[in-house]
Amino acid sequence: MKTIDRETGTPTNRVEEKELPITVADDFDKVVANAEKVADVIDRHLNFESKLQGSDLNPVSLCREQRVALTTDLDSATQRG
Repeated sequence: MKTIDRETGTPTNRVEEKELPITVADDFDKVVANAEKVADVIDRHLNFESKLQGSDLNPVSLCREQRVALTTDLDSATQRG
């Protein structure tokens, strides 16, 4: 369907696209619950490491050992599903 310019009332070359239906995953609630678990694990790790180092941390600033601990905890949290 062609669109009409609101100010002049003349047709434009633009074509109005139909909106796509938003599909939600069948297991959306499970995905959200897992995402909340993962976010909680990340928050707890960063809070713990921040207290040890005395400064705020983000995932990029973690050392190798801290990253391993974080990823293994994330893996176990997501495997329980």
